[in-house]
Amino acid sequence: MGGSGKAKGENLVGRHKNLGKRTALLSSLTLLSRILGLLREKLSATLFGDTSAVFDAFITAWRVPNLFRRFLGEGALSTAFQTAQTETEGAHGREAGRRLFRDTARMLTGLLLGVMVVTMGAIYLMPDQMPVTGWNWLGSDPAPVRELALRVMPFVLLACLSALVTGALHVRGRFEPPAWAPVSMNVVWIATLLALPWLAPDTGPGVDHDLERAKFLAWGVLLAGVVQLAVQVPTLRAQGLMGSRVALVSRPSGAPGAWTVLKRSAPLALGAAVYQINVMIDGLMAEGLLPDGGPTCYYYAGRLQQFPVAMVAVAATSAVFPLLQAHAHGRDFLATRKLHDRTQRAIAFWALPATCGLWILAEPVVAVCLGGGEFGTGGVERTSQALRLLTLTILPVGASGLLARTYYSMGDMKTPVRISSAMLIANVVLNVVFIRGLEMDVAGLALASAITAWGNLLLLFPGLGGRLGLPAPSDPLLGPLVRMGLAAALCGLVAGVTHSLGSDLIGSLGALVFAMGAGAFTYALAARVLSIEEFREVQDRIRAKLQDLKRKSD
Repeated sequence: MGGSGKAKGENLVGRHKNLGKRTALLSSLTLLSRILGLLREKLSATLFGDTSAVFDAFITAWRVPNLFRRFLGEGALSTAFQTAQTETEGAHGREAGRRLFRDTARMLTGLLLGVMVVTMGAIYLMPDQMPVTGWNWLGSDPAPVRELALRVMPFVLLACLSALVTGALHVRGRFEPPAWAPVSMNVVWIATLLALPWLAPDTGPGVDHDLERAKFLAWGVLLAGVVQLAVQVPTLRAQGLMGSRVALVSRPSGAPGAWTVLKRSAPLALGAAVYQINVMIDGLMAEGLLPDGGPTCYYYAGRLQQFPVAMVAVAATSAVFPLLQAHAHGRDFLATRKLHDRTQRAIAFWALPATCGLWILAEPVVAVCLGGGEFGTGGVERTSQALRLLTLTILPVGASGLLARTYYSMGDMKTPVRISSAMLIANVVLNVVFIRGLEMDVAGLALASAITAWGNLLLLFPGLGGRLGLPAPSDPLLGPLVRMGLAAALCGLVAGVTHSLGSDLIGSLGALVFAMGAGAFTYALAARVLSIEEFREVQDRIRAKLQDLKRKSD
């Protein structure tokens, strides 16, 4: 690409200024969503407990549409559409981008309706036992899994259309409305859980009572999907991406069309979602191979692990991808590498203390967030065991997500797919070895996920300078990572000691909050002493924010 291509790339970069402010905004809204998500799981645990076969069935049924939500909403579809819309609007203008969005939405709706029908038919017709192995892959009572899966499957259409809208708004530089979407979804979900005692009054323990509540919860999930999409529509209209004018604009010659977006989504779906597909496989194997409560406990462990992952990795990766794409589009490969490395250091800066802290405080975190009501000490212990091992995935999941986006921005769609396919197979094999061979419980699934997450990262990273040919980093990663690791270890140690000393004096919740505060203070102090650059950047942003607030107050 010559000078004109570079000019276009610079024009695209101009749309995505104020990256630090945008990342902070996304992180704040993601934090709110995750807090609401924890409240949602607390209510679910209180109502259904840790050994409910029906809630196991609901979790297993929910994993199917949730997989689409995860890797389309946070990966494949939004990534593919951002790529196509960036190319289209950079070369042909905003009118062409409007046409692309309209065509893609129409084609996607028709395709997803077909996918829903086929999937629902497959769920209904599949045998209860897995061929060859004879495992009850839907559990000892598959009927609730089938019924609940059929009820929640329409969420696929709502989630994927929401992902498409998110991708379009991100390219236009509008990040706040998409970030509010999961917040609104959690609000509706929580409202449904709060209403369950009135919708399905308690008639005593039993499968029939739990199933009645799970059916109402499935309807609430669909309503949450509707709201998640609806909150983005006003901004979509304001950006001119909806309306009859779009139909009057013909697609420019050479511009990517809707089918191009969907074709690009196919490899991205697998390449960007290896971890999420592993999680779904884990859930199905938990339903088929573990005692009652296994799927529920593993799900809750994953939800707690996802808190820091979404706070750091998803928010940062979503924020930087349009800029990565713009740099690559303008063939500014040095800027691409610098942005990648800077973001990787930022991810590690937050992921490492989260890993150490959650490992040390796994049991009190689970007890506070989930314990009580029908969720007993056995559930706390099983969930804590899985959570400790899942904390080992926080860094590699975040780093791999950014690496995959870097590959995509450079036009390499195949390498992440090949690597993720190998990791999927390895995950299944390890699950069988750990559960059947070593007779492990939910911790076996978590250990397999940790191993494959690190394998994915270690296989992707060398390709930056090799396969992609990006320039060597001007600032080494190893030194900063070692200093961050040392600071994170001190953080975890102080948090653990503080919790042990305070649990008898100020109760479980108070001790946990105090331990987290002490750990965070220790990490900040160690980061300052060790001259970690990312900590200085955080300080600068805080000072700038305080000065801005002071100017406004004056």
